[in-house]
Amino acid sequence: MSKIINVVDIPKGGPYSHAVISGDLIFLSGQTGQVSNKVLNFDQQFDNAMDKIKRILETAGYSLSDVIKVSIYLAYNGDFNRMNDLFGRYFPDNPPARTTLVTGFASEGILVEIDVIASK
Repeated sequence: MSKIINVVDIPKGGPYSHAVISGDLIFLSGQTGQVSNKVLNFDQQFDNAMDKIKRILETAGYSLSDVIKVSIYLAYNGDFNRMNDLFGRYFPDNPPARTTLVTGFASEGILVEIDVIASK
């Protein structure tokens, strides 16, 4: 049996759950870092997305140290090196497995989207 996790003050862009817990695993939906009516740079969007991820994990009783897999989607391949620097701040020791893709986004202005899987 799975458990649905939603954080009331984190907006969603559609009909999905912020996270689903199945057994000891939690699967987070992709989080973006844009803010309505504001233009944010890559660093700001990355940090905002990670803040949402931390809040969702904490709501479910997990933390960043429980993360085992990260998928990162970039709008521009030129942000790859900066993403590595920022990623290292959040996962300085024993970083999780990671996939990084350069892709387009459904909404304009999104520079990065991040989803994670964590385990207790």
